[in-house]
Amino acid sequence: MHPFRDLARERGIALDEVERWLETTTRPCASLGGSPDGPVAGRFGGLPPMPEDEPVPDLPFLAVVDLAAVPPDATDLPLPRDGTILFFADTSGSVPWTRRDWFRLLYVPAGTPVSERGPIDEQRRQVHPPHDLHLAFDPSLPNRGDHYSDTFRHGDELGEVWWDVSGDLQTGGQVQIGGYPWVWNKDPVHEHHHGPDDWVLFAELATDEGLLGNVHWVIRRDDLAAGRFATARASYDTGG
Repeated sequence: MHPFRDLARERGIALDEVERWLETTTRPCASLGGSPDGPVAGRFGGLPPMPEDEPVPDLPFLAVVDLAAVPPDATDLPLPRDGTILFFADTSGSVPWTRRDWFRLLYVPAGTPVSERGPIDEQRRQVHPPHDLHLAFDPSLPNRGDHYSDTFRHGDELGEVWWDVSGDLQTGGQVQIGGYPWVWNKDPVHEHHHGPDDWVLFAELATDEGLLGNVHWVIRRDDLAAGRFATARASYDTGG
């Protein structure tokens, strides 16, 4: 984290506040991307590996993540030890803001027979070019610190520091499990009316290579621990 420390000090933030920020806000996350260095932990694009008795959602398929390939210490989330997660979302046009059924999150328990197939409605089908997702381990910090201004005098400035140096400290995977969301506009954890309880970022997916648009899935921590993935909520944020 030396680049973070160096830039924060250059901007006049006291070292003790920088260290307290790093100690209390840094979270681990699993970053899944195209780097060949780590083991394969999922796939972006292609056709979804669906349970044989489950209809394919009439939505674009984004990615599948093999939870057995994500070590417990890769995040601070109570993830299932195995099974797969399938992510579906339609981010075209105004769909995420005008339709309630624009996303779907599906957990498939380990050992479930699956087959790769697309939706029945050919006109709705959108298949992203497939590629493997390789696992890396990244630190994650808020890129906006306004939610921490009560305890950190320079919370906003510390968030801006992460905005500027995170590219040097993260692998930049297309799928992120755990950690903090990358916020362009509204923070999906703090600025949406989810109600009480401990809401956390479960996953963040870039909709395609090179686009400044992310789908965020948030869930209550206890629902995640109990495998109640149907309670997860999604939001779409774009810098474009």
